[in-house]
Amino acid sequence: MIYYNSELMPDSNSAILFMVTNSKPFTRFEDHQAGIYLQLHTLVELSIASGENPIGLIEDYLGITYTDGRSAEEIAHFLAYTDRVQNALWSLEIRWKKKTDIKTEDSYSQSGISKENAIELYTQITLRTYLEALANYTDEQ
Repeated sequence: MIYYNSELMPDSNSAILFMVTNSKPFTRFEDHQAGIYLQLHTLVELSIASGENPIGLIEDYLGITYTDGRSAEEIAHFLAYTDRVQNALWSLEIRWKKKTDIKTEDSYSQSGISKENAIELYTQITLRTYLEALANYTDEQ
């Protein structure tokens, strides 16, 4: 199941950053955050498998230098703890504290993107599109 909630992800950039798969809807930020960390690891692994250079992508999109290890785990860990990702997660945590709708299914009908568009967007997320969204993310709550 794709976890999308328009109250937490009001635009396509935040949807790209925060949509994840999970067997059931999240009921608290910490679980959602763990899902995002897993998503980052998967995106890095897929990037490596497709022949991309995830380190180069991170450096180019975020304008930072990477000096850690070469494994997918090390790269994903580095990415997860960059200032950009941590600021985006902080913004998401604030949205969780303000959240009024817990049912994922109901969130599709609110403002934001439709269920069909959310699913289509999710299937197109790559490390490159994630980093593009992260580079363009603004904290507008």
